[in-house]
Amino acid sequence: MRIVRGIYRYPIKGLSPQPVRGIALEAGKPFPFDRVFALARPGVPVDPDAPRWAKKGFFVMLMLDNALARVQTHLDIETMQLTVLRRSASSPADSSRTESVLSADLSTKHGRAAVEAFIQTQVPLQAAPKLLHAPDGHFMDKPDNVMSCINLATVRSLEKEWGVAIDPLRFRANFYIDGVEPWREFDWIGSDITLGDALFRVDRRNGRCGATNVNPATGERDLDIPGSLRRTFGHKDLGIYLVARTSGKVVVGDPVAVSDPATSSYDALPSAQGGTPEQHSYICRGCYYIFDELKGGPGIAAGIPFASIKDDWRCPDCGTEKANFRPYADELAEAKRA
Repeated sequence: MRIVRGIYRYPIKGLSPQPVRGIALEAGKPFPFDRVFALARPGVPVDPDAPRWAKKGFFVMLMLDNALARVQTHLDIETMQLTVLRRSASSPADSSRTESVLSADLSTKHGRAAVEAFIQTQVPLQAAPKLLHAPDGHFMDKPDNVMSCINLATVRSLEKEWGVAIDPLRFRANFYIDGVEPWREFDWIGSDITLGDALFRVDRRNGRCGATNVNPATGERDLDIPGSLRRTFGHKDLGIYLVARTSGKVVVGDPVAVSDPATSSYDALPSAQGGTPEQHSYICRGCYYIFDELKGGPGIAAGIPFASIKDDWRCPDCGTEKANFRPYADELAEAKRA
């Protein structure tokens, strides 16, 4: 039986997931209270007095800052009280034993400043980040009001393919579904899907970034999910984006139904597309965007050497700095040696 196995929100971009038993959704709206807070990196062109959506590289988050996963956070959305926990120093081997290291009221200037100062102790930044709040918007990776969904069977198929354990929480989805064939969700693009009594359109596939490389239990970068997907299947997609077509409620254990799903066309077998080294290509180590000198990119003409691009240029996909790029051929060579 196809069911909703888990539901999560992420009140502060980059920090801990918070499980919810059920959620009431509005048509055309995002997941309630999801990524409504974010920590802007020092010096980025984001107005703290009028915060608006910006590319994820402008913020402190797991794609660049894996140390964030070494603490657990919980935000009470009714009182705006944030609690930050860390594994107990007296029992580092027991991940279930934690100690409180910060409690702050995000509705106050003092509380927000305390969070900013604490994050600077966890992440190497030149200055403290700025905690932004967008009560009428969000700081999700995509600017539109989409919700993310992961098929647990697809994750299990990757565990079998690669011979490693993969915590599904690496993918930081809103909905986790089960009872579906592996990769079947890619056939649903453009179809309608019902979770509980809410109707969604399956909008598009979800391209993965370096955040998935971080083990949510330890904060260590111990896998290369996007790179492994690209080498195995020729793409870095896993999961789908949903758009709410009707208002409704979704509860853990609710059934999942698809209207007129497409005939299966996705080939999940390993692909030879995964990696011919491109001597003129550079890859963003955050989102895995590939810049090809021969083709150019947004605002960059074809044939311009990567080294000639100004240092303040940013990744057109995620917005992270030019310094975060590496030669793509070197990355593939390292993978083959491994």
